[in-house]
Amino acid sequence: MRSIYKINDNWTFRRGGDAPETVTIPHCYNAVDGQDGSKMFRGITTYERNIEIKGEDLKRAIYLEVGAASLSSRVFINDKLCHELRCGFSLFRVDITKFLSEGINSVRIEVSNAVDNTVYPAMADFSFYGGIYRDVNIIMDDDLHFEEVGKGLDGIYITPAVAREDGELSADIFVKRENGYAGEATCELKVIDRANGGEVASAAGIISDSYAKLSTRIPKVNLWDGVNGPFLYDVIFELYDREGRLCDTRRIATGFRTVEYSPEKGLLLNGRPYKLHGVAKHQDFGGLGNAITEKELQTDLSLILEMGANSVRCSHYQHCDRWYELCDEAGLLVWAEIPVISSVPQKAEADENAMKHLELLIDQVRNHTSVYCYGVQNEVCMVSKNQYTFDLVDRLSKKAKELDSTRLIAQANEYTTEDDSPIHKSTDILGYNLYYGWYYGKTEDLQPRLDSVHAANPYKPLILTEYGVDTNPRFHSTEPKANDYSEEYQLLFSENAINAVENRCFMAGSYVWNMFDFGSAGRAEGGEKGKNQKGLVTIDRQIKKDAYYLYKAHWSQEKFIYIAGRRYVNRPGDKTDITVISNVKELSLKVNGEIIGNKPVTSAMTVFENVTIKPGENEIVAYSDELSDQILINSVKGPDPSYICEKKTQSDIAINWFEGLDPETMEKTKETELDPDGFSFDDTISDIFANNEAKAVFIKYLRPVTDGPRFDEGSPITVNTLLGFVKALNIPEALLAACERELNKVKK
Repeated sequence: MRSIYKINDNWTFRRGGDAPETVTIPHCYNAVDGQDGSKMFRGITTYERNIEIKGEDLKRAIYLEVGAASLSSRVFINDKLCHELRCGFSLFRVDITKFLSEGINSVRIEVSNAVDNTVYPAMADFSFYGGIYRDVNIIMDDDLHFEEVGKGLDGIYITPAVAREDGELSADIFVKRENGYAGEATCELKVIDRANGGEVASAAGIISDSYAKLSTRIPKVNLWDGVNGPFLYDVIFELYDREGRLCDTRRIATGFRTVEYSPEKGLLLNGRPYKLHGVAKHQDFGGLGNAITEKELQTDLSLILEMGANSVRCSHYQHCDRWYELCDEAGLLVWAEIPVISSVPQKAEADENAMKHLELLIDQVRNHTSVYCYGVQNEVCMVSKNQYTFDLVDRLSKKAKELDSTRLIAQANEYTTEDDSPIHKSTDILGYNLYYGWYYGKTEDLQPRLDSVHAANPYKPLILTEYGVDTNPRFHSTEPKANDYSEEYQLLFSENAINAVENRCFMAGSYVWNMFDFGSAGRAEGGEKGKNQKGLVTIDRQIKKDAYYLYKAHWSQEKFIYIAGRRYVNRPGDKTDITVISNVKELSLKVNGEIIGNKPVTSAMTVFENVTIKPGENEIVAYSDELSDQILINSVKGPDPSYICEKKTQSDIAINWFEGLDPETMEKTKETELDPDGFSFDDTISDIFANNEAKAVFIKYLRPVTDGPRFDEGSPITVNTLLGFVKALNIPEALLAACERELNKVKK
């Protein structure tokens, strides 16, 4: 029978010239510098430990299983290379039997998150953490066992389907024979009702070689109905040898459901309208990077379910198998995707890497009922909007359908992608990441854009796949506006987007960006360094921002009352607005024990305007029946400067690499010889900024650099030297080339 042993402890870790240290896996070597805004280490590291192998173990098949090692890895057993993988978000197993000997054996894994534009993601707005950040196991199998490599995590693909009132289950079963084992084998499957433990169906078949297909029918099947009823069955597979001995067994959860789309009704789950109230989620956690455990997964799940969400976009890569399992059990529909994001390097080696990411994702998550679609690209037209990119996305989509025809294929585009772009034809689902009112335009520009995209693609499901604003819970405003990073502006922005989606039947749903703040090593804005603060919850999961409760009011059935602005304690003047977020029918408000009024609840936010407060501390209580909430605020003479985000520019929009640029033109422009009389990247920052024309060009292309808190326009270093310091920003090569070409037109 199969045996699994964890080997997470006592690894010797080496990074650069640092002294070796003993670490426990899961481990992330950017847990600090990937989140604090300091220079993030990107390079090759090593993990090494010994394992003891007994003589009888060598009679079995021995596999090394690594949950994930980012961004690429090489495995050495006793100093012999036995495996390489450049997909840092996927599990891998390697048969190491022939590399082992009796006694002590060394395991060394080289892990790299070094810059490499042939490995996806090539560029993105999140930290490219490095490390072996999921469990490492030794698996030992007998001579006859389910396949361990390349056929799912269990050597079995299951395909559930619904036929009227019944469920139909088919299973593709892959078997491995070791040490010359021959002869027939038998596989039996049993379908168990997880609710009561009773067997509801079974099947059996002979496996004469390495493959068999079994199928069975479940009468009057209970449907997996999302968060309303995530009913699961357990399918038990047992593998017997020719003498009838049990050699291997697997237990796989599955559910039966249908997902369709109607232009008139939106997304349909089991034939009924099911608007996606979704959140996007990165896997990292404050202080841990991506080396998360069951504890962090359960924390995230609890926060998502409390808010009333019914779907999760696992951005922008494959997450751990346990997360998909939890989504199966909770009823959260999952958008699973690969890290083809922002830029397509347009190299054959990178294309192969993209395809490998897709193959591993589908192979490893296809048995999860929660997964309803595969995302094949995110915002690739941002930098590389051309036929090469369109063709790659089309090939990825076709490959996904070939590997698993039961799921929808999806993509997410940024706002410069035209409503009728040829890239749309490749996928079933169209997603748009739209930040009107933050990076560009006004919040109310969102509605007509959704309408125009739908008009150009009336028969495709349309999802608002990203929308959000950076929000620091320290910042507040009585007159919130874009780029002030306040909790109050996040509320206004979110309310507009929620209503825009809810009021359009054709919209399949949305995914708020983001559920949690996350590491983004190159960022320094909104009063924080090294983080993207678009989350509804802080990166350490300690603070639910006010907007979290706005979504809860719209999506959750749990009745509650929450007074917004509790961190906006010091308020200038003797009058203030009190905003209460709730889903009850009527609200009353008390100030310092005195009832000042009540209002019917007609929307998620109820505002009591111009409430009189006295100098010093004031107790504010909102209540309805047995529910209540209270906060303390102070009336002060003038604005508290600690609530205002200090900005280096007066721009009303947030930093956006590509505003005003044509990525397609940048891609197609040929390299030309630089004029020695014009400015170039070999000139110093101080010289360039001493020339107003050259300065304007530099800022036009590289505002995220110049707006950074550590940028010095009087610096004596060259641009090339500066770019070496800001590699973590992952500035597109095409953008840099375009900047230098235009800069070179300015004479010194």
